[in-house]
Amino acid sequence: MNITIARIRSNVTYTGPLETVLDSFFENYVKWRDNNPQHKYDTYNVSFGKDRPKRTPETIKWADVIVIPSDSEFRYHGELQMNPKDLAKSESHIEKIAPYFEGKDVIMFRSDRGDTEELYRSFLPGIRNFTTIDEIDFSGNIHGMKYHFIQTLKNPLADMMNDGKSIDFAYWGRMKHGNDREKTIRKIYRSELSTVMVGGFPSGIKRQSAWIKDWKQLYPMLEPARCTLCFNWIDPTATTSRYPESLSIGIIPMVWSEYDVNNTYNIDDWQRVTSSEEFVEKAILLRDKDFFNSKLEEYRNNYKKVLLSEKEYFELFSNKMNKHLTNAL
Repeated sequence: MNITIARIRSNVTYTGPLETVLDSFFENYVKWRDNNPQHKYDTYNVSFGKDRPKRTPETIKWADVIVIPSDSEFRYHGELQMNPKDLAKSESHIEKIAPYFEGKDVIMFRSDRGDTEELYRSFLPGIRNFTTIDEIDFSGNIHGMKYHFIQTLKNPLADMMNDGKSIDFAYWGRMKHGNDREKTIRKIYRSELSTVMVGGFPSGIKRQSAWIKDWKQLYPMLEPARCTLCFNWIDPTATTSRYPESLSIGIIPMVWSEYDVNNTYNIDDWQRVTSSEEFVEKAILLRDKDFFNSKLEEYRNNYKKVLLSEKEYFELFSNKMNKHLTNAL
């Protein structure tokens, strides 16, 4: 089959883990592609080497199956105010490729609850079969891959010389509306806790940096922190990459209210909070080094009960891709 992997909004140059938000999907896709030479492959707005990504509508037209690594598509549909010129430019690209989705099969790699089949069909009409490979289809979330990736950044010598944790709270990422996220983060920021903030935040919050995709830069900024807070959005059964990321760094992930309501991450009751005041109280307790270390070890061990190996993630990913392509024949 002819398969094109397409980033229909922002481009991606993938050269290895920890350089893009969707690296867990990209890493498995590259391995699967290399193990399946019976298909033909191309790209749209994606590069797997030194070449710059290019928007090539002809590769969409050529494809039997279009793979979309989806990242915040919902933001282009009214969820967030965007620069009108940027939105218009993006929409002009969509107009050029939309006709070529007619009768095609689409496989979406999904890491955002707001990115749905219904959303894509609303502006790419005529798609034949639409399949979603969701981050939460995998034990421990496919972004358990990030737990393994981040471990490679650790320097044993630096760990030996480390004086320990010096920051109460870290948060990295972008804001989404709902679940009292903005209000809660603002209250934590204004509390007595010391913070490191990386990404996009409500007004009144001073960040240390805008969003950083490269974990080689992000890791040393976050590593001194003791804890973070995980939110999900729209769907209380959902999990996110922040949970395994934080455990791998050495940060305790607290969770908000009904996050992972089915407890697929083996979350301890102590980690779950329902108010900023409760969170601050628990964060202060973590200043005790022995208490912090015991909690971190306990929660890492709990998560490792559901965490797959990189090989197991790849095998499950491959099975899903092969099944969907068989259905597309």
